[in-house]
Amino acid sequence: MRPRVPTLIPNNDHPVDPIMRWINLTGQSPIRILKYEPSMEDFLRLHSDARVTFASGDETTALLKWKATFKNQNNSLVASWKPGSDACNDWYGVSCINGRVNTLNITNASVFATLYDFPFSSLPFLEYLDHTINNFSGTIPPEIGNLTNLVYLDLNSNQISDTIPSQIGSLVKLQILRIFDNYLNGPVPGEVAYIRSLTKLSLGGNFLIGSIPASLGNLNNLSYLELGNLKNLNTLALYNNQLPGPIPSELGNLKSLNYLLLHNNQLSGPIPSELQNLKNLNHLVLSNNKNLFGPIPTELGNLKKLNNLELSDNQLFGPIPKEIGYLRSLTKLSLGENFLNGSIPTSLGNLYNLSFLYLYLNQLSGPIPSELGNLKNLNYLELSNNHLTGPIPSELRNLTNLSDLGLSNNQLSGRIPSELRNLEN
Repeated sequence: MRPRVPTLIPNNDHPVDPIMRWINLTGQSPIRILKYEPSMEDFLRLHSDARVTFASGDETTALLKWKATFKNQNNSLVASWKPGSDACNDWYGVSCINGRVNTLNITNASVFATLYDFPFSSLPFLEYLDHTINNFSGTIPPEIGNLTNLVYLDLNSNQISDTIPSQIGSLVKLQILRIFDNYLNGPVPGEVAYIRSLTKLSLGGNFLIGSIPASLGNLNNLSYLELGNLKNLNTLALYNNQLPGPIPSELGNLKSLNYLLLHNNQLSGPIPSELQNLKNLNHLVLSNNKNLFGPIPTELGNLKKLNNLELSDNQLFGPIPKEIGYLRSLTKLSLGENFLNGSIPTSLGNLYNLSFLYLYLNQLSGPIPSELGNLKNLNYLELSNNHLTGPIPSELRNLTNLSDLGLSNNQLSGRIPSELRNLEN
């Protein structure tokens, strides 16, 4: 019996409907589980009646020519690949439909070879290609784009290096793409987003760098995304999708991350305190997820390089941590449309670079801190729809760059300082 395709999907007793969409970003463990994934055995069983006795001579010749490049010619598992034999029925790992090779599965066959001489143009009917757990080295040639009927491509656990070719986007019928645990580098090519039929994408355990293309959000059929131990990743942008469930705490392992943009999704649960490990983070945007709840982690005060912190339009509650005032590089702080309570921390007056401060539509109480008058770069101050009391501090007259001030729907008293009456808006 041919070996079953290795899978990262563990057995579980949970029903498969509705589809559970998870993201695994660390390679530590699957964060969510894909619904039923057809295995190689399932594929062969479905098509077993369609096999014929003789394989195409051209395809047989092409595969023999490729085998001749193997560094270990005496490999026992592919010893059946020899002239005069029937590739469809006699060769290890090969099966056919109507005399054309449609499956090539040499999983865990101890093959030492490259893909340079693989007969990409000679196997036009190939649907399943599985080279997992071998010793393939070198690059993935751009000619892989010739396998336009491919639905399953698995090259995991080899020694393949260099970049993922953009021609991978030509495999428009592909449903499963697994290239994890290799030595790939460079960015994830945006052309992957052309593979609209893709249900599983697994690229972890490599040395990929750069940004994750936002266009991956167009993969509407994707139910499992595993991008692995991306220690050099600088941008994770998965906004404007429908990603559900909690934010994985393992995101804290992405130590090179500058941008974490997960806004406009359906994320739920608390903000993981492990995000404090992202010491290089400049932009943290989690707004408009609706179901993020719990307090704002005080540990976010450790993100000293943060320029932009946006947590608005969620269900966050509790006080605004005074530690937010330690983020001296902040230019935008947006915490509106939550259930935050308590007073506005006086430590926010230390955010001298702040241009935007949005605290509207919360349950904040107490006076407006006079320390906000220190924010001389402030352009927008929005405190409306809270429970603020007391007078408007005269120190706000120092906000000479202010163009928008929102204080409505509070319980403020006293007069509006004359210096604030000249605001544009």
